[in-house]
Amino acid sequence: MTTTALSLMNLAGIDKIAPGSLYPHQADGVAFLLSKRRVLLADDMGLGKTRQAIVAMELGVPEGTILVVCPASLKLNWTREIRLVDPAAAIEVIGVDKEPVDQPRWIIVNYDILSKHAERLHAVDWAGVILDEAHFIRNASQRTNQCLKLFGVQADAPANDMGPDFVFLLTGTPMPNRPKDLFNLLRCVRHPAARSFLSFAKRYCDAYRNDYGWVTNGASNLDELNLLMKEVSIRRRKEDVLNLPPKIRSWVPVDISASKAAFNAVEGFLTWYSATDPSQPNDTEFLARLTKVRVALHKAKQSAVEERIRDVMENGEKVVLFTCFSDGIERHKAKFGDAAVTITGSDSPEKRMAAVDRFQGDATVKVALCNIVAGGVGITLTAGTHVIFQDLDWVPANHAQAEDRCYRMGQTKRVTVEYFVAAGTLDSYISQLLEQKIKLIAAVEAEDVPETSLIVEIQNGLRQLAPALMEEARAARATGDVALRIEKLAAARPRAAAASSPLAETGQWEFTSSRDPSARYLVTFGMAGHLECTCQGFVHRGNCKHVLEVRSKIFED
Repeated sequence: MTTTALSLMNLAGIDKIAPGSLYPHQADGVAFLLSKRRVLLADDMGLGKTRQAIVAMELGVPEGTILVVCPASLKLNWTREIRLVDPAAAIEVIGVDKEPVDQPRWIIVNYDILSKHAERLHAVDWAGVILDEAHFIRNASQRTNQCLKLFGVQADAPANDMGPDFVFLLTGTPMPNRPKDLFNLLRCVRHPAARSFLSFAKRYCDAYRNDYGWVTNGASNLDELNLLMKEVSIRRRKEDVLNLPPKIRSWVPVDISASKAAFNAVEGFLTWYSATDPSQPNDTEFLARLTKVRVALHKAKQSAVEERIRDVMENGEKVVLFTCFSDGIERHKAKFGDAAVTITGSDSPEKRMAAVDRFQGDATVKVALCNIVAGGVGITLTAGTHVIFQDLDWVPANHAQAEDRCYRMGQTKRVTVEYFVAAGTLDSYISQLLEQKIKLIAAVEAEDVPETSLIVEIQNGLRQLAPALMEEARAARATGDVALRIEKLAAARPRAAAASSPLAETGQWEFTSSRDPSARYLVTFGMAGHLECTCQGFVHRGNCKHVLEVRSKIFED
């Protein structure tokens, strides 16, 4: 038994936790959650974040009501996981249970119906709140506002102490795309750096102002942001804590020269685009034409993907297919019949869970046909040893989530991941874009601060793709994200070496004011484990040069 596991033995509620039910890394994770109280659990997909959060809540708040907010497709999975920890738990699943449960210990609700039940939910004095797939609140939206209210976060009082003491944000992809995706997560855990979005954006999003307002979609000071995240988050990678078999990823070029429709779509798009006036962009038409190209490429790869699926099946293995288009799922289902199950966004939680159980336990089911978003989160498909992507999504986090439906705890075989790319087309561009985005995300989430050379490499790669990135931004705006404007990308600056600072015997770092030598500023750890300073700069911005210096010393030494 580890030292961490032993330290948990004396906590109230430990009798609910079956001996041996936690892996060592999970016991460490539970201890971390309990010590921080408001924290981001950002473990790799498949390391059991759900189990850690449930156990930590049972130990940290043995009395009271706990709220779980999650995607609709995961509500029944949460019910199952809670029952594994506490078979007698009183659980109410809003939207599934026809009648309210009397004095429930756990209440589970999905993001989509938060507003509908807002009056009831906000009236409860929650003992704890868990937000699963927490990256869902990265953008400004009604559901984000509802979640922030549940956490006691208010725009006019971002540093208040309202809301539950225990708040766990669960996500394997805390930064799906860009540094600004982290701001709302940091607000939820009361990190001082999230007191002002503008200050945060200037520091970490390379923010600048143009004729339309502030542009905040860049990246800057990534090494510093990496250190900041360690104050209020824990992230373990599978290769570091599990003895899993290898995962092999490859890009499979597909010859689509026989597809006249695909080439007509590409040629038509390029002909139209070359004739457009850059000063008068038409985002709606751009998105519509771009979608036609993606659909045409998807169809052109259908036969090659089907052939590969059959190869895997003939070798006695199971395969999970991910696609962005329902048409492909329907076509594959027609070909493979009862040997295939489907998992899409239109499925009810019950149907989705039944499909997962059949794939995992029925030897006659060889294929899981999944929408890349709906099938990429919250489920376990370790019966599969092959993962195939028929299409490429714009967001690397969606691919990472989907890959790890198979590559997680319980997997005993090598996992092969194959991305089918239509050679010489839009797919090639998307694959380059994904590689650059993945490097950017890795730089923020890495255990070690990234080297300056890596920052420069990311910067140069993104700049080379800047024209295409502009079009991605225009397409995204056409779908409703009006804030998305990628007009300038990271110019990450290497951090200057920090000057030495005295460490007081009390565990505080003391600094002398540069303006008033008689004034002293103290940097200490706050309740949630983040650094705080008594200087006015920190009070207003949630950040200051003193905190930056101490942070670099603590997390780099």
